[in-house]
Amino acid sequence: MVWVWPAFWIAVAIGFGCLEGYALSTGRMTLSRWNWNMAKAWPPWGVFFGLVIGFLICHFFWPAQGCAIAGFGG
Repeated sequence: MVWVWPAFWIAVAIGFGCLEGYALSTGRMTLSRWNWNMAKAWPPWGVFFGLVIGFLICHFFWPAQGCAIAGFGG
């Protein structure tokens, strides 16, 4: 069961690479362009995205919360 999450994140990275490669080779919208368009259409997007990322960082790496990653937590 230990292999499930690393396999999932590897699949996400491969899927991202395939989608970006397809977008770049066909001249379609990349993730960077989508993010820029989203921020232009809804200016709080950057703040919202930053809050989500900050929450996840605190959730995974806050000291003494029992994080299983070596060197973090207790």
